[in-house]
Amino acid sequence: MDFLKKINNTKIFTLRRIVTVLFCLCVIFCVAFVMLKMYVPNKNALGAFSTVCMDIICIIVLMVIKVGFLFGSYGNARTTRAFAALIVATIWALFLDFLNWAFDGSLEFFHLTFWFTVGSLCMGAILACIFSFYLYSYMEESHRLSRMRKSALICCGLNIFSSALAFVLSVTGTAFLFINGHYETGTLYDLVTIIPVVTLLYLIGYIIYYGKRVGIRDVIVVCGYIIFMIAGALIESSYRIGTTYVSVAIADIFIFVMFQNEIIAREKKNVQKWMKKSNTDELTGFYNRSAYEADIKSYEKESPGNDFTYISVDVNSLKMINDSLGHIAGDELLIAAAECLENVFGTYGKLYRIGGDEFIALINASKQELDTLKKNIITATSNFSGKRIDSLTLSIGYVEKRESDSMTIKDMALLADERMYEAKNEYYKKTGIERRKK
Repeated sequence: MDFLKKINNTKIFTLRRIVTVLFCLCVIFCVAFVMLKMYVPNKNALGAFSTVCMDIICIIVLMVIKVGFLFGSYGNARTTRAFAALIVATIWALFLDFLNWAFDGSLEFFHLTFWFTVGSLCMGAILACIFSFYLYSYMEESHRLSRMRKSALICCGLNIFSSALAFVLSVTGTAFLFINGHYETGTLYDLVTIIPVVTLLYLIGYIIYYGKRVGIRDVIVVCGYIIFMIAGALIESSYRIGTTYVSVAIADIFIFVMFQNEIIAREKKNVQKWMKKSNTDELTGFYNRSAYEADIKSYEKESPGNDFTYISVDVNSLKMINDSLGHIAGDELLIAAAECLENVFGTYGKLYRIGGDEFIALINASKQELDTLKKNIITATSNFSGKRIDSLTLSIGYVEKRESDSMTIKDMALLADERMYEAKNEYYKKTGIERRKK
């Protein structure tokens, strides 16, 4: 069943790629056809030409981004799907805007400009609706902001109503007038755009209100998107240069860059987390054997200085504790040993747990500092008292690099182990405990 499900998912993913590529090719073909065959500059040629050029540039950039979503490692989360839909809707809005300006005054007989203009006006509200859904999905997945659902539904409902209103006002001639193949804004033209703007301003207020919870970066993203949209609408209303959807496209690119940076940061964090986990002993938090062996190899390539000391440590009586009091008590003994080693040697170098009761410390300390550390570790272990065990002793072997410049790191390791085992044998001899028995 899992295999069949995987095949089905692969087919759906492949189909989605094909549909997207066909969509992009269709828009590119239509844009090229209009530019090469049908575009005739009108009396406002400068504004129209600048608008269609900006539309084309933004369409191409968004298509590249859309294809990047198909072939990139962005996952299949609802937020990703919503943003991908936002890009598709923006491309379509840009295409309608492009046709609107390209045909403006050039196709009086067919009056296609009227329908391009109607579609372009309706897309403003549709884009605001999709952005509301995208924002809700992002806030819920990233910040568990469940109240965003209600706000997003309100915004979506208002913008759907606004889109329907734009269509009605356009058909009735109150949003704009179509005169001799050229449209002029009507008395209720501003009403078409005011609802999406108001709903987006409401979202700004909502995000700012929860700014401390969602973070300044997300506040900037939301406010930046809406400011781009509003600025484009104001420029188009004042100068009759179609920048509304160009501004939305720039805002989409702005979000995509932030989205890309977030993915990169997340991947780096995951890699760092994995690396730390793979090199960390779970019980004590010390570096594990894998990290130890990697560091030893680096010391083989570059010999440490005279202040370097290799310390081999073994916890006494761990097997006896495990057999008599259980492994929980044994773990308590290991954790206590780790805490003592960390408190004494932690600031001087790196600590490793390379086996059950075996620890290694690789530190840099002067002769005087090392003498103090030896006394401190004895004091720390003698003062220990736990819940299940009331004593802790360590067998320790120290090897200083200053003892012999010719010693390699492996030589130091072997000698430290020998001295550690000598200390351990002395401990068992002194206490009378049989080493491998209860």
